[in-house]
Amino acid sequence: EEEEEEVDEEAAAEAKVQEYLARQAELALIREEVEKVKAAGDWHADEIYLFERLSMRSYEEVISSEWRIDLPTLPEGLFTTDPEKIFIKNNCNSSYSGVKALQRLLVLGYRVRDLLCNPGRRPEILITREVKSYIRWAERDGDYVKRRFIPVLTFVSAKPGQTTDSLSNSITNEMMFLAQKHRENLVISPGQTDAVKYRRRPPLLYGIIVAQSIVIFVTLDSANPEAKVRHLTHFDFTDKRMVVWNGFAIAYIITMAKDYIISIRDDLEIDDTPDSDPDA
Repeated sequence: EEEEEEVDEEAAAEAKVQEYLARQAELALIREEVEKVKAAGDWHADEIYLFERLSMRSYEEVISSEWRIDLPTLPEGLFTTDPEKIFIKNNCNSSYSGVKALQRLLVLGYRVRDLLCNPGRRPEILITREVKSYIRWAERDGDYVKRRFIPVLTFVSAKPGQTTDSLSNSITNEMMFLAQKHRENLVISPGQTDAVKYRRRPPLLYGIIVAQSIVIFVTLDSANPEAKVRHLTHFDFTDKRMVVWNGFAIAYIITMAKDYIISIRDDLEIDDTPDSDPDA
């Protein structure tokens, strides 16, 4: 019996070693991909930052240790006391509201999988509702919900029967329109021979596309009138291995948009238009 226990312990230890080695190998491949993006030379700095964060999900600290008690099932390696490393956080709202908003995204994949057990149900509706809910939380948390600003985040969801080309054209047109508005808003009227100058660099724009259970991230550098919409990455919310990490991905791209608006918040005008429906 003692020999059997020793064999079991050895097997468990070997399994842990193999798991560690597999993760290290995967991490090496991820870092290689990130270095390729950095070396390409045509990526916006914020694009690189988001791509690296998305690639490194589960491998780096991004959440305050204060949230550990409310997110006990997450790996300990995600939590940190270093404010420089904290990426997903609350700003103006309570810590509790930040945790609750994130929790809804982290279980979204489970809800999508449950939904698809019922034929005819459309996961786009559920995913859209939860993504928009997190966007609204971010606007309140960033304290810019009552300010006038040109969006840096575009969201489109597939309609029944809508083709991929139609969906792609829809978000491309929206993001190109917003890019032009950002340039017009920030331009400093140049002389006839001067290059175009801006008060500050027009921002990177982010796009989220939802089609069935697939979520696609795209970006567009609004500072470059010749830039094309870039497919950054995509996720399948039916992938049970990635449920939590797909939820983090949604939080990451919305956080990037939130952090940019926070950085320019003091320059934004107050929107004193009365709300027709506060709950809309």
